[in-house]
Formats: sequence, structure tokens, C-alpha cells
Amino acid sequence: MAREKKVIAGAINITIHPHTPQKYLDLFRHAYKLKSSAHIFGDQHGLLATQRRLERDQREPGPITGDIFKFTNINKNSMWFNFETNDFATDEEVAEVAVPDHLKPNSARFSYIFFPDKHLLIYEGYYDGNSLGPNNAVKFFSNLFNQDSVREKFGRVDVTHIPAIDELDKAFSMPRKEKIEMVIKRPNPDDHAKTEQRVMERMKAINVSTYEQTYKAEKGQSIDMDNDLKTMSYISAKNGHFSIKGKGINDRPEEYSTAKHPLIEKEYYDPDVETAFNTFSNISKILKNSISKWFNK
Repeated sequence: MAREKKVIAGAINITIHPHTPQKYLDLFRHAYKLKSSAHIFGDQHGLLATQRRLERDQREPGPITGDIFKFTNINKNSMWFNFETNDFATDEEVAEVAVPDHLKPNSARFSYIFFPDKHLLIYEGYYDGNSLGPNNAVKFFSNLFNQDSVREKFGRVDVTHIPAIDELDKAFSMPRKEKIEMVIKRPNPDDHAKTEQRVMERMKAINVSTYEQTYKAEKGQSIDMDNDLKTMSYISAKNGHFSIKGKGINDRPEEYSTAKHPLIEKEYYDPDVETAFNTFSNISKILKNSISKWFNK
């Protein structure tokens, strides 16, 4: 039996307006055909390298899958270092370096699956010893979809990492909730998310793209998390940002932020029995169903 390997997956909510499953597929296909890299951080860039249907015989508009490649984008105009002289390389030495523009070093590949009916993207956060963290995944897709040529056709594209729901629920039980902050970017509600639908329609009616709300408790008191406030908390967690500050046991300061608790799923598989992609695909389908149930309020 081969040594088990791990697959790590994260989930991202992607929203555009107006929206339909087909329009989301058009967004991905347009970004893919551009063959334009997107900045992640420092000298790290990424490319939506491949794209195809998840299942050959699926009904359209169905899920799509493909590969993200992360790589180092060398700035050839930067200073080079010479290990032999312990000094900057000379112009003559640099002139001897011949790296074609189409070759990029330090590359790593990660799979993705996008479900257009839920505008939900599941990405592979670990493969073959390389990692694509939640913040970097969000930066990549946000920068990819908000290039000028994409925005001209689809408008602003909001990209939000889905938080770990158990940590969010745990935050609700903080003994003394002194401050709650919410940021909601105009949501794209699923069919049964009635409150999310009302929020979207209200924001659209008054020409608002981002809604921010802050709650502060009476001195020495705790904010009461009633059903309406919990529902709005879920909406902000999925479509923007949610945070709580307060006190825990023995009046110890506590703080929760969705940005610090992204949803990450880890699974192990036997490479003699199953492929990494099959494991990733199974995780993706489970996450899609779980997230739909969590946020249908």
C-alpha cells in the first residue's frame, strides 16, 4: 500500500450583476481565453491555464474544471546578484542570461471546479508539496476577474472566501459580544435564500454596491444575536466580511473575523486506489452541498 497523500480544498463565492449561470460561465471562459496572468503577491503570478466541462455528458450550463498555474514572474530589469563576486552582476554578465518570456520558474499546478448555479468556486489549496493559501487564491481570482477587459464586459466581480462555518457559529456563542461589524457586497442569492434576495433587491434599488453596519453594545451588556442578526451575519460572511469583538470567560478579550477563519477541507487518499483529482472532485461536491445548506437563510 502506497503512503497516503493529502488534498486540501477551499471555497470562494464569486458574484457579478446581473447574473445567470450562463453569464458566470461566460465570465470564466472570457478570462481563460485572455491568457493573461494575474498578480498574486510579490513576484508571484497565476494563470487560468486550462478549462473544460467537469463531466462530458453533463447538462449545460454545468460545472467546469481546469488548472491554475502559479509561477515566479522575473523582472529582467531588476538587479542580478553574482555569488562568485558577492556583488551585483555586470551588464555584460546579465546579457548572457537568456530566459525566454514564455518560460516561468517555480511553477506549481492546482485544480479548480466552478459551479455556475451556485457561483461557487472550489480550489485545490495543496498539490504535490506546493500550496495555494486562501488569501492568495482570493487575490488571484479578484485580480484575474477585475482586469480592465473583463470589467468592461462583466462589471465589478466580487470575490469572497467562504468562512469555516463551525468557527462562525462558535463566535456567536461569545459570552459578551461588545461590537459587531458587517460588510456586505451585493449578493447573488440562491433560489431559496429569501433574506439574501431581499438584501440584494434593496441594495440595487438604492444604487448601493457595498453595505456596512456596526453594532455596539450598551456598556457592560452583550449584543443579543436574534434570528435577524444571525441571518445578516451569515450573509455578510458569505458576501463580504463579518467580525465580533468582546469578552470570553473571566472577561478575557476575544475577537473573531471571517478573514482569519477561511473554510479549508483536508482529505487523505491512497494513490494506488484513487487519483488526487477524484478526491478533490468528491470534496468539491460535498462542500457545494454543505455551503448551500449553511447559507440558505
